[in-house]
Amino acid sequence: MNLYIFNETRRGAVYGVGTYIRELTEALRNSDVHICVVNLLSDKPHIETEETDGIRQWYFPAPIPEQRTADSQEQRALYQRNVVYLLQLYIQDKKDLIFHLNFPQCGSLVEALKEAFDCKVVSVVHFSDWGFTVFDNLPRLRNILKEEHPDGFGENLQQSFKEEKSLYLKVDRIICMSNYMKEVLCLDYGLSAAKISVIPNGLEEKEEELKIENGELNRRSALAKIENGELPGKEALREKWHIGIEERVLLFAGRIDEVKGVVYLVKIFREVLKEYPDCRLIIAGSGNYDLCLQEAKEIYTKITFTGLLEKQELFEIYKIADIGVVPSLFEPFGYVAVEMMMHGLPVVTTATSGLNEVVDDTCGLKIPITILSDSVEVDSSLFAEKVVYLLRHPMEAKQMGQNGRKRYLRNYSSKTFCDNMLQVYKSMCNNHEDGKIKTLIITGQNSHKWEVSHVAITQILENSGLFTVDIAISPEAGKIKSNFKPDFNSYQLVVLDYCGDRWPEETEESFLNFVEKGGGVVIYHAANNAFRDWKEYNRIIGFGGWENRNETDGPYIYMKAGQLIYDEESPGRGGSHGSQHEFVFHCGNPDHPVTKGLPTAWRHAQDELYDRMRGPGIVKDVLFWAYSDPATRGSGRDEMAMFTVDYGRARIFHTTLGHAGNTLDNNIAMQCAGFQVTLLRGAEWAATGKVTQPVPDDFPTETTISLRKNYQ
Repeated sequence: MNLYIFNETRRGAVYGVGTYIRELTEALRNSDVHICVVNLLSDKPHIETEETDGIRQWYFPAPIPEQRTADSQEQRALYQRNVVYLLQLYIQDKKDLIFHLNFPQCGSLVEALKEAFDCKVVSVVHFSDWGFTVFDNLPRLRNILKEEHPDGFGENLQQSFKEEKSLYLKVDRIICMSNYMKEVLCLDYGLSAAKISVIPNGLEEKEEELKIENGELNRRSALAKIENGELPGKEALREKWHIGIEERVLLFAGRIDEVKGVVYLVKIFREVLKEYPDCRLIIAGSGNYDLCLQEAKEIYTKITFTGLLEKQELFEIYKIADIGVVPSLFEPFGYVAVEMMMHGLPVVTTATSGLNEVVDDTCGLKIPITILSDSVEVDSSLFAEKVVYLLRHPMEAKQMGQNGRKRYLRNYSSKTFCDNMLQVYKSMCNNHEDGKIKTLIITGQNSHKWEVSHVAITQILENSGLFTVDIAISPEAGKIKSNFKPDFNSYQLVVLDYCGDRWPEETEESFLNFVEKGGGVVIYHAANNAFRDWKEYNRIIGFGGWENRNETDGPYIYMKAGQLIYDEESPGRGGSHGSQHEFVFHCGNPDHPVTKGLPTAWRHAQDELYDRMRGPGIVKDVLFWAYSDPATRGSGRDEMAMFTVDYGRARIFHTTLGHAGNTLDNNIAMQCAGFQVTLLRGAEWAATGKVTQPVPDDFPTETTISLRKNYQ
């Protein structure tokens, strides 16, 4: 795979975007990806190339001032097309080309790349221009976008928004760092959720004293280095930075900019000083110092401005600090908060945009931002109260810091970041998909833990080596409009992990078209609860439950004495289940490709056994059924749990199993080897009409369950 990462010489290249590119290249360094960073608008006088540790860097200088055009958009398009012309001369290996963009206003670049190369283009949403002015005030943004005769400010915002949307429509994949930004892209930009991947940024730790052994900080190694003079201790660092031993240190790290809340930062600190006069605020970063200085009169001596620091110097400041403060007005992600968590600092933040997802209640304290009709504000007094609380409760603050450290390791480490990015890149390469079943999981709205279930299903499918998976996450309840448009026809298999609002008419027609043309479908668990009033969907799933289903929705369908029963006489509710428990399955058709070779009776791990299910569909093959015991509040009937549906040319595999737990680790029904094997075999059959998988040795027996806790 040949990956070309675009960078630009602008302020973002020093802060967030620059950090992202450095972390990305470092994370991928030992992979099989050939990496080149293409630096546009470089301040170098000529085109230059260099290579360091296997990472190539190409520098393309900014246009010569005398040759610039008056129209900035025309100039940008011309520059980007010229760069692509030169790339055609420089790029030798054109196999599996991926171009990775990191800045908006690159629509012309995407067009030129796709004209010149057989390639894929991915764009990362690090920021949006409106975020620097409107901040996290979505109602205001939406009002401005609707204005037919905007003022100059509104006109500029509409134009930049239009350019960003144009770019995202042209690229093959979009990556954003938070679910907040994904929702904005779907609802406001009108983009398909299937095109968007949420991948939080990652950070690599290089300092030995931060590394983990058996889940604990490697302090013994660090102390040895401190004693040998190789690493400075906290007291030595305080002396180096002229910080008093007794001073309590608050740390702000980042660009000194309005969007970072620096207007409120000094106000917050002034309030803290009233309770803790021995505090010091360190502002580590460069930018518009005037935003701070005017407010800092009379407390100048309590504030340290470091300017832009080298990474090692900033890490020293993290060791000195007691609390990290992040009063941002808008953050698509929140790199600084992750860095603070990495260093074990408790944090106080605003609960804004993506930052609200990065910091949870176990590792920091948060306050809501105040959204007014034309502005966003931070309650400085409330923010200061949170800081003072942590200063008064050092043990709780220490625990939050430790929790933050664990959260970083779990969600934001360089390895996690690398694995997620490689998965996206590889899914975009044609050669990766050769021979694999291209699969789309529809998820999002659900009465169950879809955040767990869709990840488990993805791991089960991809760990088998037979499938490559994309995920379409719907907007939240009440917000599905024309923006939810998965491209069903680009896939061989669709897995439904969805139970929520009706889809847009265009999306429903697209799904029916996919099914009628013979597409493979897997109905998973509560997907049979969905869409009571959509007639064709109920024929596709065979039977369903809940949503007030009753005898008007079709007969009860169950087994009796080994025979399939359509009970059209009995009235009553559709859909129920007893308590979760282990139960034994019996095979209804041992010659079907899904069941062939599997035990005709096997014990399933603790799960829900759906009963009293109704529907208008035609069951083609009963694969497995189980007795719904009244002792566990069941129906007293033999209930189907896995079957296929007769619906035209389509192959439809329906499993009612796999009730998701609260986490991937606490998820016994989906960890059952029987569930995973039958899901894999059912999915392969639905996509191809055959099953090539051997019967595994760890399949459950009639008396013993079997678990695959790593989903493979």
